[in-house]
Amino acid sequence: MAAVPDSSTTTVKEGHCIVFSLQAVASRILASDGREIPFTRAILHVRNTCIEDVVDLSMHVTLGQEGGTVQDVTHALAAPPASLPPGGSLSWDVFDRLLPAHPGTASKVHMFGYRAALNWRFDLAVWAECRPLSVSSPEQSHVSRWILRWHVTDTATGAVELAIEEGKG
Repeated sequence: MAAVPDSSTTTVKEGHCIVFSLQAVASRILASDGREIPFTRAILHVRNTCIEDVVDLSMHVTLGQEGGTVQDVTHALAAPPASLPPGGSLSWDVFDRLLPAHPGTASKVHMFGYRAALNWRFDLAVWAECRPLSVSSPEQSHVSRWILRWHVTDTATGAVELAIEEGKG
C-alpha cells in the first residue's frame, strides 16, 4: 500500500474543548470486479482538548454534494458517549458512514460503490454542543469545514486518492 501524504487538516479555536480534524488515511476498497484497489479514506475525528470531561456532547454534521443540496447527516453518527474524557476522541469514516447518509448520494453509492464519489466535490461541515463538567451551560464549538474530492490517480491499478481542502466560512 502506498504511503499517503499527511493531508490532515485541523481547525482550532481557543476557548473550546472540542477540536475537529479530517485525515486522509491509506486503505483498500473492493471493486465490483472483485479486485482490491488502493483507496484513500477521509476519517473525521473529534477530540476533547480540555483538562476535564465534556458532557452533553451533541454532534452536528452536514454534507453537500456539488450541484446538490446540503443535508444534515448527523443521524449517521453513532450516539456520542455521555461524557468524553480529557484527550478522548471519536472517529468516523466519511465514505462509509456519511456519504451513504446523504439522500443525494446514498443511491449512487449503493449502485456504483466508490465510483459514485469520484470527481465530485463534497462539502463537509461539523460542529458540536457540549459543556465542560464544571460549567453549567452548554457552549457551541466553532464550525469546521472541508472540501473533499476523490479521484483516480493510477488508471492501471484504479488507485483512488483524496484531496482535502479547508473550507471557507
